[in-house]
Amino acid sequence: MNKNLEEYLPDGNKAQYRFMKYRIHKILLVCCSYDGYILEEDGHIESQINQEYLDLNMSNPPSFTRVSSTREALELLGRDDSFDFILTMYNVGELDVFSFAKIVKERHAQIPVALLTSFSKDIYRRLEEQDRSGLDYIFGWHGNTDLIMAIIKLVEDKMNAEEDITDGGVQAILLVEDSIRFYSTYLPELYKLILLQNTEFLKDAFNEQQQILRKRARPKILLATNYEEAVELYDRYKKNILGVISDVGFVLHRNDPPESEKRDAGIDLCRRIKADNPLMPVLLQSSQTEFEVQARQLGAGFIAKNSKTLLTQLHEYIDKEFAFGEFLFKDPDTGAVIGKAKDLVQMQEMIATIPDKAFEYHTSQNHLSKWLYSRGLFPLAAAIRRGNKSQFASTQEHRQRIVNLIKDYRTLLGQGVVARFDPETYSDAVAFARIGEGSLGGKARGLAFMNSMILKHRLYDKHANVRIMIPRSVVIATDYFDDFIRLNGLKYIISQEFSDEEILSEFVSSTVPARLQQELKAYIQTVRTPLAVRSSSKLEDSHYQPFAGIYSTYMIPYVDNGDQMLRLLLKAVKSVYASVYFATSRAYLSSSQNLISEEKMAVIIQEVCGTEQDGLFFPTFSGVARSINYYPIGDEAPADGVCNIAMGLGKLVVDGGRTLRFSPRYPQKVLQTSTPELALRDTQNEVLALSLKPEEFRTSIDDAVNLHRLDIAQIAGLRNARFVCSVWDRENERISDSPFDRGRKVITFNNILKYNTFPLADIIGDILRLGAEEMRCPVEVEFAVNMDVQAGEQQIFNLLQIRPIIDNQDNRPIDWSKVDVSDALVYGQNALGIGMMGDIADIIYIKSNTFDSLSTEKIAEELLEFNNRMQDEKRSYILVGPGRWGSSDPFLGVPVKWNHINLEGSMTLNRRWSLHLPVQYNPFVFKDNRQFRNLTVMPGVRYWFVESYSNFFVGMNTLASGYSIGRIWNKKRYEGEGYGIGLSIGKAYPLSKTWNIEWELGGAAVWARYNEYRCRECGAFQGRKHGWYLIPSRVALNMIYLF
Repeated sequence: MNKNLEEYLPDGNKAQYRFMKYRIHKILLVCCSYDGYILEEDGHIESQINQEYLDLNMSNPPSFTRVSSTREALELLGRDDSFDFILTMYNVGELDVFSFAKIVKERHAQIPVALLTSFSKDIYRRLEEQDRSGLDYIFGWHGNTDLIMAIIKLVEDKMNAEEDITDGGVQAILLVEDSIRFYSTYLPELYKLILLQNTEFLKDAFNEQQQILRKRARPKILLATNYEEAVELYDRYKKNILGVISDVGFVLHRNDPPESEKRDAGIDLCRRIKADNPLMPVLLQSSQTEFEVQARQLGAGFIAKNSKTLLTQLHEYIDKEFAFGEFLFKDPDTGAVIGKAKDLVQMQEMIATIPDKAFEYHTSQNHLSKWLYSRGLFPLAAAIRRGNKSQFASTQEHRQRIVNLIKDYRTLLGQGVVARFDPETYSDAVAFARIGEGSLGGKARGLAFMNSMILKHRLYDKHANVRIMIPRSVVIATDYFDDFIRLNGLKYIISQEFSDEEILSEFVSSTVPARLQQELKAYIQTVRTPLAVRSSSKLEDSHYQPFAGIYSTYMIPYVDNGDQMLRLLLKAVKSVYASVYFATSRAYLSSSQNLISEEKMAVIIQEVCGTEQDGLFFPTFSGVARSINYYPIGDEAPADGVCNIAMGLGKLVVDGGRTLRFSPRYPQKVLQTSTPELALRDTQNEVLALSLKPEEFRTSIDDAVNLHRLDIAQIAGLRNARFVCSVWDRENERISDSPFDRGRKVITFNNILKYNTFPLADIIGDILRLGAEEMRCPVEVEFAVNMDVQAGEQQIFNLLQIRPIIDNQDNRPIDWSKVDVSDALVYGQNALGIGMMGDIADIIYIKSNTFDSLSTEKIAEELLEFNNRMQDEKRSYILVGPGRWGSSDPFLGVPVKWNHINLEGSMTLNRRWSLHLPVQYNPFVFKDNRQFRNLTVMPGVRYWFVESYSNFFVGMNTLASGYSIGRIWNKKRYEGEGYGIGLSIGKAYPLSKTWNIEWELGGAAVWARYNEYRCRECGAFQGRKHGWYLIPSRVALNMIYLF
């Protein structure tokens, strides 16, 4: 971020500057019933004021209290002097307004008093004869309620001018006019112009807060009625004055009699201002047209007061010289308009392309900064004005600086806010936008919070050459989910039982609301990268009940064809909607005592972090970090936090795959890379990447349907490998971090964690610390990093998600010195993890000495039966076992989501012969639709060389099977039946009187008849085939119980 703009960012430790602090809340109106009627009924003055306050998001609009005489007013003020402003008409009782005003000033000096009178020569003559020292203002009125609004604004401008202009940078217009008639005419028109200007530049604002800020920061109008006052105001605020509008003839000092007017005081004022700042716009207006020549000679504008087009000329001059309206780029030689800009996007484009002469002309005249100042874009205007031609080696350098300033400022406006998605104004500068008016959902709320946290604590560029940010995100609010369900009549899904595939099919074939389609169509026109379409339900990632990992996240590639891109995006959105009703979601909602009918889904659409290579898209690495470490090792402490990272997409980390674990406090102490043996055995062995082929994104309940799994050999030639990989030096039996060595790649992250080529540990430490402080609880953060950038570009650290870690009694540290362990079943003084759990009734454990990673599927099925039994009996239990529970890799632990069942019975016929009836049943479909579904029976006999169920045997059997086999040795699916005969050999080992363990290997000749399908799910029928095949029929390791 440009340092010229950085100082204007909100400071997390300071309150943001508040414009218009001082307001008029109570107005005392002194007038007869007729005038009161005109104001209150015919003019709807209170309604107009209320609406204006509503537009500015301000409470307590001013209220009017009307009295019919000056004496009533004094009596009321004697009881209540809390009025902020007194507005009085001319004929209001025996105590005339001049005497009334003087008394008010004596008794209530803080209350400004204004006289509102109709215009006539007789009244003006009387005014000139009276002592007007008690009156702060006098206005001429013809029943125009716009003047009342202008008076209130003028008084409030005066009340706030010193702070808003000096401290807040607000701009001002100086009006110098002593004619009551003319300034009463000018003020409503000037405020209308400002309102019109304000309305135009509000379109650049990204949300209501920015709109309100700009409304309150509108230019102010400062009124001077004499030379002395005009000079004082100009000298005080000249750095913030947009321009000056002045009469030519007026008095020099306040309270000077009209006859002492200096006919050319305005000329003197103009000369003084032009000497101080030749570029300051000055508009002189007078009924004495002979002054026009002098005005032109001074470089000022001139309007004749008696002109029939006075107000039109006033509008035109202000639009042109005060930088209201569109910015017109002109050829300095011809004056011809060569381009226009109505907003910052167009301004950035024009600055980059206009000819050098035009660029130098507009910058030398401060036209750009003035245009920005008039729109309330103070930081950008100030930064541009501070730079001049002499500071740059070339015009191109000067031009590029301004382009970069505008680009940075647009980015700045889009940071830390939740913008409304507007198809007309949305751009890539908006970091976070919402579509719809419903809830953002838990995950999106966390994302918006991180966006504001990055800005608040200035994390975005804390580290050189690294940009910390959230990926550009758009959230479809929950109201569109409700509309989708209602529009397609999908409520019946809630009350009926359908498979996940059936639910997904129903949702994907349904129609998204037309308005949402149009907004997404506008959105994808700004997209040039793949997109992640993520769930963000109402309950997800809540502070007390996180739903992490329950719903789906789909990724889609970027394609040039807008219609195809829209279809991919809509399919992904509908698939996320469908995941609300999948079996896993229903089960979790039920277990957490929530009703599925109450769940609402918002959807986050995010740009995927990373770069493309060989038709794949992925970040350098992704990770998950937690601010509390329940399993510290070595010097680590729980409060240090812990982080798991993996090359490629983060789904590998989230799904419990093999990753690299480290403590942000001790990044150089990584257990997995502490020895070559551990590095080769325990580091990451596969990388996930998104396929950029749109045809691979098929309708599937598997949200990784279009992700590729790359092994170590496949990543060797990838650009990102150089950032995270080391090399196994087989010759010297060591891990080498040199980029020049060749050999097998090992994903160690040594270059990052040991040599700090990327400040990962520092960034993670900052994020976890600030996240935990701001959320008041431990947090978990997901992130992705792209280091594969062009030379000179910043590397990207993308924060993807933050969620609370539930902090309950179960995981708080315990003072074990106060716990009685005399009746402990198991006790150890050193253990990983902290905390205490009560009401445990049972322990279910897997025997470590007999645990076999090849049998984890069977173990998972057994555990499912145990779990069901414990749930039915409402008994809490501890599950103990080796490895990682729920891992997507069955060799790292027990994959409790996978099931596999096998059953066999047998009996002895005599000492050497036994009869066997194996039955194998496998109904399950695994990840990526791999399946070996079958029901197979293999009745047969065995001949034992020693005796039944002891030592070696040979077997003979018949075989009958019905099967559906897919994606095992190719991408086809085969469905049919088979019959055959087989032989086997094996050996049994007695363990006790009732238990044996045995192994068996066998083959069979099978006659099979089957249908062949092209794709792995359904696909085109490719024919019916049959024939004889030799197949392995028995590969078994059995536990035998002898009755």
